[in-house]
Amino acid sequence: MATAGYFRTSAHIDLNALEENYRSIAALVGPGVTLLPVIKADAYGHGAVRAGLRLQSIGAGYLAVASIDEAMELRKNGVSCPILVLSGVMPWEDVRIFVENDVTPTVIGFDSLERTAAHKSPKPLKIHVKIDTGMGRLGFSLGDLGTLLEQLRRMEERIKVEGLMSHFASSELRDDYGTGQVDAFRGALESFRNAGIEPRFVHMANSAAICDYPEAHFTMVRPGIMLYGSYPDKSLRGMVRLKQVMRWTSAVSYVRTLPALSSLSYGRTHVTQRETRVAYVPLGYADGFPRSLSNRGSVLIRGKRCRIMGTVCMEWVLADVTGVADVAPGEEVVIIGASGQETITADEIADLAGTIPYEILCGVSRRVPRLYG
Repeated sequence: MATAGYFRTSAHIDLNALEENYRSIAALVGPGVTLLPVIKADAYGHGAVRAGLRLQSIGAGYLAVASIDEAMELRKNGVSCPILVLSGVMPWEDVRIFVENDVTPTVIGFDSLERTAAHKSPKPLKIHVKIDTGMGRLGFSLGDLGTLLEQLRRMEERIKVEGLMSHFASSELRDDYGTGQVDAFRGALESFRNAGIEPRFVHMANSAAICDYPEAHFTMVRPGIMLYGSYPDKSLRGMVRLKQVMRWTSAVSYVRTLPALSSLSYGRTHVTQRETRVAYVPLGYADGFPRSLSNRGSVLIRGKRCRIMGTVCMEWVLADVTGVADVAPGEEVVIIGASGQETITADEIADLAGTIPYEILCGVSRRVPRLYG
């Protein structure tokens, strides 16, 4: 099958699969829990604007991004639902942009709280307060709760605590450390309630914790990698049915038949042991295909797994098509997705590359066009 279009490689984004994943996660957590889809990093490489618009259209009441720049891209392109900026107001940013565009900042420390409360708006700005229960990254320490609650009470005319949140250090496998974090967060929530502050949204669970820590669902959860069809850990595969949202393809550029003992690509890391038909695919690490898959990974051509031979180049990979009859220039090459009865997932590539599917999906270069369907 010839690949469509004029692109050397392209990522086909199935928004229907994104919607199905969203609904599967919603069914898992139940009707009393709000989903906060995380669409930071350009929706993990899938395109934040199109993902945000689709999620908004099916009822997502809130979206999460990493920065005010990401929030503004959504606002400028028609996303009107509430947006939470996970990093809050940075030292070099003006809180007015949050106020003027109805964007909710996360407050991650006392400096962050002062910057956020410095606005001149006549009405309080909604905030989510982050508590560090053991991640050791962002958030107020448990020992700061007394001082924090005093300051929040003094600032109640300028800020409104809409949400209270925390983050797991390692939620892929349930353990005592994780349950300890949940207990610590519950204690922080109780302190807020005793101080007369009742957050509407209480959230701690990311994708893995949605599966592993049902007691941490509270009133909101933050699905990220699950939305896009990948699992945060091998152990969680199958706990919820997900569909891969991205189908990444390229095409055969040309085919050569090389004799035995021919060396291939940089460093001569592969030498043919027999006469070999080689398909040359205009795909490389500049597109986000990991160089660590040299002599290890595969692509799909005509429903067959074709092993990568030699070093992955910036612009090229070489695939062994000796066992695939009549492969010709223009043939579709599947990098992520299905072909015939075979499928390659981002999870599989991550396993081979020694990384996580987040990095694979986020790493698909911006020069790879996203085509939506």
